Amino acid sequence: MRVKENLIGAAIAFVLICGAGAIGANYVLKAMDSGDKTETTDKTETTDTVQPLHVPQVDFAANSTEGKAIGKIKEYHSTFDLKVTGGGLDNFKPDNDTAWEEFLASEVFNAKNYEDIGKALSSVEGLQIDMNNLIELADIARKKHDPDALRFMHRILHDLDLYAFPNKDTVQRDYWGVTNTAPSGDNANRDEMEKFLAANKK
Repeated sequence: MRVKENLIGAAIAFVLICGAGAIGANYVLKAMDSGDKTETTDKTETTDTVQPLHVPQVDFAANSTEGKAIGKIKEYHSTFDLKVTGGGLDNFKPDNDTAWEEFLASEVFNAKNYEDIGKALSSVEGLQIDMNNLIELADIARKKHDPDALRFMHRILHDLDLYAFPNKDTVQRDYWGVTNTAPSGDNANRDEMEKFLAANKK
């Protein structure tokens, strides 16, 4: 009898644990799915509804110079996802020196890294313009602590990672249409970024 009770108890515990695990997994998946959609809590942010006009037709080996450069783009996109999506951008008020100093110390703001990526991927049309924009935006972020610089950096890296250089595991979503490498026919978001860059020229 005791063995039967133990088995029933174990079965109930198993069901409860699996149920809690499923709920937790569902929560994590929902967070992952929604985490990259907006950088702020502002619900007016919109992604481009169209697909890129064209994307690079490349097939670089992962351990090649070009493959490593693409790996850096993906790594930098992940870094920005952790810092600015899901409302994270709201932490970067111009006067929040602690948040800015910590983030600005990371390699995603090192202009030389974007120069190196541009050299490695010099055969990819439009890529150098995107790297130049990232360099300018990183400079604005450093000098002015302007959260919009982070927003646009994230969008460039996002589109490059998910649309210009997807891999077999890439889930494409939230196309911003801000890059020259994977350009959009609707330039609204890119025009917004270019106006920001023009207004902040040295």
